[in-house]
Amino acid sequence: MFVYFVRHGETEFNKKRICQGHKDSPLTLRGVRSAEKHGKRLSKERIGIIYSSDLGRCVETARIINKFLRVGVVRVSELRERDFGYFNGRSYDEIKRKLNLSNPSEVAPGGESFNQMKNRVLLFLKKVGSECFEKVVVVSHKGPLRAILSEFYKTNFVSGECDSSSENIYLLEVRDGKIMDVKVIE
Repeated sequence: MFVYFVRHGETEFNKKRICQGHKDSPLTLRGVRSAEKHGKRLSKERIGIIYSSDLGRCVETARIINKFLRVGVVRVSELRERDFGYFNGRSYDEIKRKLNLSNPSEVAPGGESFNQMKNRVLLFLKKVGSECFEKVVVVSHKGPLRAILSEFYKTNFVSGECDSSSENIYLLEVRDGKIMDVKVIE
């Protein structure tokens, strides 16, 4: 199966350097245009379905992409961003003073660790791999993509190999629940 992984478009919180986690803010005009660009690009593929994080910024991105694809959209909580608990909706500067963001096991107060988020995202990929579609789109967040890339490259999630852009589409080949290949589509 091939998974076209798209990060949600830029949001107002992104511009203000506020950690969204499980909170939401609307897409900016740049975020809307990015989603439209992805929709046009993906319309050339034979996509069977879109799986989207159930958080509003991803649902909005998926809705825009789906104007071009016209397939079913399934909202999935397993694709959510890391839950930063108390720190959802707070500035990154504040979070960096109180939470070690490079420690994948550190649990955010009232939230989860990076590793907990990674486990749920990878379990979703295994589950979706048993579906009948050959090509799917996943609309999610930076954290889940970092989790996928850290698994594929067998590296720490803060590694440069796990950096990503919301302007790119990441093509994952998934076989038997394992990530076999990752390509960047610009």
